[in-house]
Amino acid sequence: MSELTTILPLKPNGAERLRRFFKLVGGNLAGAGQVGTLHNMRFVFLDGDTKLLFATAFDGEWDPYIDDFATKIPDFMDYLFSNVEGWPGITSPEVKDFIVKYQVPAESWFVAHPNLTVAEAHRLKRQEAAVQRFLSDLN
Repeated sequence: MSELTTILPLKPNGAERLRRFFKLVGGNLAGAGQVGTLHNMRFVFLDGDTKLLFATAFDGEWDPYIDDFATKIPDFMDYLFSNVEGWPGITSPEVKDFIVKYQVPAESWFVAHPNLTVAEAHRLKRQEAAVQRFLSDLN
């Protein structure tokens, strides 16, 4: 499992616009699950709403992970990050350099199940549901 943490400068009123969006969707960003390697992500406003901390954990390598955002949920990413100063767009050839510019590597972090991928977690859920159906059919 890998991690990505960035602290990004927000455009004026960017935090306000993002808060309205998060409220509108009830904080539910489940559409991001289309990126099949995404474990979690969080958005935190810092420094009087002038900066955005974006942190995420994911399976695999950094480059393909960013590519997945660009191919699977580009409109979503551009809507969110259009509130960030200088955002080039998720499909821009400059986006990876932009992210690296604001990336802050974790000094340390803990993962309870480092070998459990998102795909494996989904498989285990399906397997558990099948076992439960089988057991309920026996009764």
